[in-house]
Order: sequence, then C-alpha cells, then structure tokens
Amino acid sequence: MRAQRLSQPDPPPAVTRRRRLSLLAVVLVAAGVAIALGSRVGSGAPPPKRAQPKATAVQVVAGDRVALRISLRRNAPPDVATVRRLLAGRLPRRAVAARGRARISYRYDAAATARRVLRLAATGGRVQAVRIPVSSRIRAPVVRQFERNTCEAAALQVLLATTGSRVDQRRLQSAFRRSGPLDPEGTGPQRTWGDPDVGYVGRPDGGGAAGGFGIYPGPVAAAARTFGRQLDDLTASDPQRVYARLRRGRAVMVWIGLSDGPYEQWRSPQGKHVRVNFGEHTIVLTGITVDGTLRVVNPLQGTLESWSRARFEAAWKLLGRRALGA
Repeated sequence: MRAQRLSQPDPPPAVTRRRRLSLLAVVLVAAGVAIALGSRVGSGAPPPKRAQPKATAVQVVAGDRVALRISLRRNAPPDVATVRRLLAGRLPRRAVAARGRARISYRYDAAATARRVLRLAATGGRVQAVRIPVSSRIRAPVVRQFERNTCEAAALQVLLATTGSRVDQRRLQSAFRRSGPLDPEGTGPQRTWGDPDVGYVGRPDGGGAAGGFGIYPGPVAAAARTFGRQLDDLTASDPQRVYARLRRGRAVMVWIGLSDGPYEQWRSPQGKHVRVNFGEHTIVLTGITVDGTLRVVNPLQGTLESWSRARFEAAWKLLGRRALGA
C-alpha cells in the first residue's frame, strides 16, 4: 500500500510577505558591510586619526635681530617662568639707542617679554622684546647767564636747545612778560611788587631797592610758546617722575634754592600775597646715570656738574618743586 504524503497547510500571504522582506533586509545589510570592508582594505587608507592640537611659532626680536624662536602649543602653552628662562640667555644685557639729541641706555625685561610672547600663543607672530631705559645723556649747550638775575632765560635757552630750537637768552629775557613795578613800592609786608607766577619781577641786573628777583614756570612756558615750543609743567611732581623723563631722554628745567632764604613777602598789584625765597635759581637736568647721578647744566657760572639725587631733591624742595619739561 503506497504511503500517502501528508500535506501542510500554506501560511497566510501576509506572513510570507513579511518573511521575504526581513530576509531581503538582512542580505542588504550584509552586502553593505562587505562593500565597506572591501573598499577600506583595497584602498590601503588608515583609519581616521583624532585631530591633534596645532602649534604656533613666535619670534622674539631684540633690536634688529631675532633673539629667540619658540613653538607654542595652543592648548597647553608654557607658563611665564618657563619662557622667561628661555629668554634669559638670549636677550642682550644692554642696548643703546639715539633719540633726538639724547643717547639712551636700556636693559631688557625678560618677564615682560615673556608675557608678550604668551599673548601670541593662539595666533603666533613676531614680538618686540621689552626694554626699559636706565640712563641717558642729552646733548645740551653749557650757557652762562648774562646778568645776575637772568638764570631763567639762560636755563630756557639750554632746555630749548635740547629740542633743536636755538634761541639766545637775551631774546628770551625780552620775551618774558613783566609783572609789577620795576622796584618795590611802599614798605613792610604791605609793599607792592610783582607776581613771579604772572611775569618777571624786578631788575635782571640785580640793581634797585630789592636787588631784583625772577620769574616762575607759567610765564616762562608762555614765552617758549612764542618760539613754537610747548613745555610740560611738572611743578609739584614726585622726583621719580622727573627721573623717568630724564631716562627717556627729555631734559628738565628746575627751580632750586641756592640757600634756605632769605625769605621776603609783599603784595602783587592785584592784591595777591607773594612770599619768595631770594636764594631762587634755575638749572637744567640733562641726563642721569644708572646709579642715579644727575647731569646738570648750571647757568650761574656756566658749568656742567654732577649732582646726587639727595642734593637735587633738597634744593628743589626749597623752591616748591617747580619744573618745566621738554
């Protein structure tokens, strides 16, 4: 008897369709992976690497030469101390440069230069090394005052010469405006005379009842303007400000006391109370050394002198720290 084959019922059409779609999806995914692997193996290209942070290059220039080339990582630049140590052996100890009529000596500042370098860590570039003036020598004529009380005109001649302006002290004396009568009028504290903050007081030759006096910074600066020069009023400044200007090659005219008195007082024609030190004198500071010694043109005898800072500051204080800067 022949065996009868048992027949299974056919699955529903929807199930069959889902099975076919699932099988097709598996085949397509497998084919895509195979193609990708085959392409990579066939091309020999390495797998992509993670991007590395870029470095920047900075050049440090001292004068007219490159003192140091340094490569900095953008994400991790070195600290100031590290860059400073690198610079310490590369920067010159000193530099000398001319500025107008001045010859200025500088020292290089490694720490300040290092800070400049690190500011360029993101972009790279070229940076000028920081230098600090430490001494100066300013070319100036040595002038003697032509009358007993014309030290201000002589000193102004010296000061203007450091700016390249040559004006004789006699012309400058004539350019000073005058204040008050030629000689004091009246007696005692109520006598009337001029105001040195307004103009020249007394007689340039030192004659007359009071022997003449002089003039202060305000009207001296006004006279300089008539010859095309603007001066800075440094009156009541700290001495360090004066020394800083000298180190940068700028001369300073200062009012000093040759003695502590005698002191006199009177009233100006406008009624202002005027009190003065008759030891008043003017000199011009034309340089400073590394140790702080001052180079002085003294019109009293027409001499070039060296003064300590202590000597200068004591004499300057006697006249209220009056000064004009070129």
